[in-house]
Amino acid sequence: MGFAGDSVGGYPSNAFSPYSVGGYSTSPKRTRGVQAEGLGMTKLEDLEKKCSLWRYRVPLSDIHELETVNSKYGDEFMVADTPWRMHLQQRTDQASNAVYLAVHLQCVHTLAGGTYGHFKISIANRDPDKSKGKNFHCHFKKPGSAWGLHHFIQLERLLNPEYGFLERFEIGDNEAITCVNIEILLKVIDPGHDGTYVFGQLPKPSKSLHHKPPIQASLLWPEQDFTDMQFIFGSGDSVGAHRCIIQCRCPKLLVSEGDVQLHPNITPEVFDMFLKFVYSEETPDGRPSNAEAFIDLYQLAIEHDFVFLAEKCLSLCGPLITGSNVLDLINAKQNELDDPTLQLIFLRVLTSNYDALIEDPRFENLPGKLNRRLSLIMRSKESLGEIVFPRGNDDKTLSSDLHGLAKSEANSDLEFILPGGSTMHLHKIVLTNRTSQQWEGSSHQLPGGPEYEFSDATYVQFFEALYRGTIDSPSGEPLTPELITLTLKMDEELQLTNPNLRKECEAAISPQTSLPLYVLACKHQVPSLADTSKALLSRSFLDKIRDEPDRVWEFMEELSKQGITDLFKAFTQHIIELQPRA
Repeated sequence: MGFAGDSVGGYPSNAFSPYSVGGYSTSPKRTRGVQAEGLGMTKLEDLEKKCSLWRYRVPLSDIHELETVNSKYGDEFMVADTPWRMHLQQRTDQASNAVYLAVHLQCVHTLAGGTYGHFKISIANRDPDKSKGKNFHCHFKKPGSAWGLHHFIQLERLLNPEYGFLERFEIGDNEAITCVNIEILLKVIDPGHDGTYVFGQLPKPSKSLHHKPPIQASLLWPEQDFTDMQFIFGSGDSVGAHRCIIQCRCPKLLVSEGDVQLHPNITPEVFDMFLKFVYSEETPDGRPSNAEAFIDLYQLAIEHDFVFLAEKCLSLCGPLITGSNVLDLINAKQNELDDPTLQLIFLRVLTSNYDALIEDPRFENLPGKLNRRLSLIMRSKESLGEIVFPRGNDDKTLSSDLHGLAKSEANSDLEFILPGGSTMHLHKIVLTNRTSQQWEGSSHQLPGGPEYEFSDATYVQFFEALYRGTIDSPSGEPLTPELITLTLKMDEELQLTNPNLRKECEAAISPQTSLPLYVLACKHQVPSLADTSKALLSRSFLDKIRDEPDRVWEFMEELSKQGITDLFKAFTQHIIELQPRA
């Protein structure tokens, strides 16, 4: 695994062609001597007297610089009155020739006799289950001692956006840079009276560096049911779409009330990839291996503020732009050369293949501005610089856009009549993807009766959660017993296809909420919820009677005779189980 002990300095630098965005860095230049707030070392939490959680947010440019510099160090930070710092290098596995990021924790100044540390180094992933971490118990014997792994993570994997280790971090009002987040949980261990060390377990942080897993809110594509508009290509071919989805995801496309004529340069192949992302947030998988198609898709993504898709397009097209095709691509994309990102990608290939390309007759056709910049770069009068993406809107996701659609009710095609007579205006395309029901006709009405009598506000909350793909409140507020009950009722009634809503509701069932949930489950006839809440309530019933008797009896008055009987059966059984056997 490339475990590294005491000294990690003096390693040779290893050549590596970055992968993150088509082989190019995605972080902007930073003003010399100035670092954006939040970059570098940040303390997240003190857990014990000599134990802290820190985050090392590393710009991607620092990772790339390891090609030419031996080491990179983070700022010093203090734990247990001892200075520490993170140490990064680039290492090559001699057997496989794979290039790795080496990550070590260095004790800058040790105590007499050395310092013992119990620590965990993790590289964060947007899916916490895929974060890469390693625990260490180490003796830092002398100043400068460092422990970690030479082969912590393969650079190709780290820098590939598909694997989820890259984060876009805002550095200003209109810019963001790509970073890698490294988490260090460090506990300094003191020796016992007999001089030995007991490591035990590291405490669990309450604050997490890791992002929550992305919400699964995808819609099927292609999906031709309930389409109400057409996108028409220059060839005369067309593809159907749903105006409500286009309106909430990429409204700039809706240039007319009816069908939309696309620019002649947009091909069905490219637009299909674009619509697949619009509907599902799925990015291309590398097919087709056509740089021009990915450039066109990149342009669409930037125009509609899909920064993640734009980065993915560049990561796919970058390796496809070579010395053999760059001049043809520049000629074909002359109208797009004002885009600084595309211009920089072409310049990188031109400079790398300059000696061969200057002999090519097509070289004379280079546009003037591009040719001038190339000349300045080759004469070392100007640097290539870094790729800078405009700051993306991190709140703009399919889940958030569908939430906005549910609230606005724009372009609805279904009246959903609630038991109280109120009407919600919904969208068949979303309901078809979220349930197993058939949504024919222009209206739908739930059956009558007490079991469906929830407040209108709770029905609104449920359908907004159904659209979003999660019932967790955007503001972090706890779920109400009525919303939990309605969601589980609708899970049975509408046959929800997303298991996430049920799982989130089940996770919110606790001894504290068991009493109102049992009452509501009996009233609204949700057997699964009644069984779960009854089991929890039977175990905590005596405590509730002692602590809040008035509240308990108030709820009990709402139960049917059968509900009371079932609860006391469960309570009696629990009491019997607690009695010692003879």
